[in-house]
Amino acid sequence: MSMFSNVPDDIIQQYMSTGSDFGFSAVNETELNSIVNKNSDQIDAIKNKLDLILELNSSCEGALAVKTQYDELIKARMLEIEKAIIPLLLNIKKNGDKDYIFWPGKQRVAQCDLQLNKIIGLTRAKV
Repeated sequence: MSMFSNVPDDIIQQYMSTGSDFGFSAVNETELNSIVNKNSDQIDAIKNKLDLILELNSSCEGALAVKTQYDELIKARMLEIEKAIIPLLLNIKKNGDKDYIFWPGKQRVAQCDLQLNKIIGLTRAKV
């Protein structure tokens, strides 16, 4: 039985063939909470703005068209975020029998910077 038994084969093939190799670094609880809280506030602010826009548009004739466009945009954005994250998770999972991950510092920093910039670009870009 494959270690990816709960992941569809087409998803595994799509992301494992990207050539992206990831690693990760550890953070302490304080650093993690800082990151989560910072992003959570921004996500909540965006959600509140979008809820207001949808509420205002609900009385317009074009509300359904606006919602459809918004849904398509969000779906495309989510797929881009998926492409930035799933390869990391698949790569970590593929060697689950090993207790340690070797990821040299300079390579780790460079890879993290690339992925951080990619994800931040997707999550903070103006819709």
